[in-house]
Amino acid sequence: MIEKARAADVQEILAVINASNRQAFKRVIPPPHFREPVLSLAQLRDDFERMTFYVYRQGGKIVGVAALHVQSVEMGRIRWVYVLPGHQRSGVGTALVTFLEGQARQMGLSRLRLLTTAKARWAVDFYQKLGFRLTEKVERPWGFDVFMEKGLT
Repeated sequence: MIEKARAADVQEILAVINASNRQAFKRVIPPPHFREPVLSLAQLRDDFERMTFYVYRQGGKIVGVAALHVQSVEMGRIRWVYVLPGHQRSGVGTALVTFLEGQARQMGLSRLRLLTTAKARWAVDFYQKLGFRLTEKVERPWGFDVFMEKGLT
């Protein structure tokens, strides 16, 4: 079940993001550049003020998280899409991104944007299957990050 996150969820959200990030990106981002944890509690609380977080609960526990950051009257940015390793490939990520698209449409946004690492082919493929397309490359010390966008109209 997907629901809007509450302030009381921040510790569990932080654990999902950091565990999932470690499992997914530690092998694609070289050690000098890989941050662990990727997100601190203070950073998450700051993001909580600027974005709307949603959680996917299963058996009372948060197994997936995603955030929507409204950047302009027409553009939203998807952030922090993470699913616990033991729950990946079960539709949780797809449900979260699809839910965010619905929220963005209700808000009148016409486009969604996100950023991921090009070497994370599973992430690029996942978003492409959901209709996002590559729009921009950003050079990083480990290769490229890519911006992806999807029109909502």
